[in-house]
Amino acid sequence: MSFTQEVKAELVGIPQDRECCARAELAALTRGASFLNVSGGRGFSLRYRTENPAVLRRILVLLKAGGAIEDKPRLLVQRRFGSRRLYILALSHADSRRALKDQGMLAEDEQGEEMFRPPSRQVTRRSCCRRAYVRGAFLASGFIADPRGRYHAEWVLPDEAQARHLQRVLGHLGLMGRVSQRRGQGVLYLKEGDELSELLKLMEAFRAVMSFENQRAEKSLKAHAIRAFNCDQGNLGRQLAAGSLQTAAIEKISLARGLGSLPRALENLARLRLARPEASLEELGKMLIPPLGKSGVQHRMRRLVQLAEDMGDEDVRE
Repeated sequence: MSFTQEVKAELVGIPQDRECCARAELAALTRGASFLNVSGGRGFSLRYRTENPAVLRRILVLLKAGGAIEDKPRLLVQRRFGSRRLYILALSHADSRRALKDQGMLAEDEQGEEMFRPPSRQVTRRSCCRRAYVRGAFLASGFIADPRGRYHAEWVLPDEAQARHLQRVLGHLGLMGRVSQRRGQGVLYLKEGDELSELLKLMEAFRAVMSFENQRAEKSLKAHAIRAFNCDQGNLGRQLAAGSLQTAAIEKISLARGLGSLPRALENLARLRLARPEASLEELGKMLIPPLGKSGVQHRMRRLVQLAEDMGDEDVRE
């Protein structure tokens, strides 16, 4: 089961006790998962369609809870590619009109003709109703990627106007979604981990929030471990390169003049470096008698390297 399916499975089980919130959620489902089937002379029929049977049951529960339907709706099943199925819930003409009016989505023009329109602002006037509307929109056309991969959530809507409307609803809840177009459709998306976590919270998908945050923490821990490993590898590489350079400089001095020609402090460090070419400066400092700090070892090592460079092409002793 994908993460999107897990979230939707949780959302369809959320009790919807408030009539205003049930209306808002159903309005989002109507706008994002339905179409009007117009038959000549007999009016129109509102049809909900989805590939998720649990979402279809949710729609039926919301319709019955609001008293929007009196006739028994028809269930149609269409086979799609492979084993996929498209479930269609068709309302009667009277119930279709009643449901659309209840959701504020049916109006009359100047000639008295009924026309389909976006939900009225009254439907999402309250904060609780806005959350319910976002929940319904996600059930209708939402997607959220597995948090173990990328952070991405989106709604694919029939046109940009619908995407802009949902963007405004999300904006009132503190989430600033971005809108784009894809093959003539409007796409509203979120791409930040904190935004996705907040989206799940406001939709009341609390089990999904826990799963998301666990996956995000694990992902962050792995990324930190990889960065630390790469950093350690880089430091080790630089340490070995510096040790190799210092060893070469000391060997040059040894062949040219002998290490005994060096001041006692430099001679001791030079012999220690030749014995421990892989050791860090801090480790070398602890081996000296008396011990010396890293900065002191670094200063003496620079003097040794400079002495070797100052020799130029001086002949070495046989």
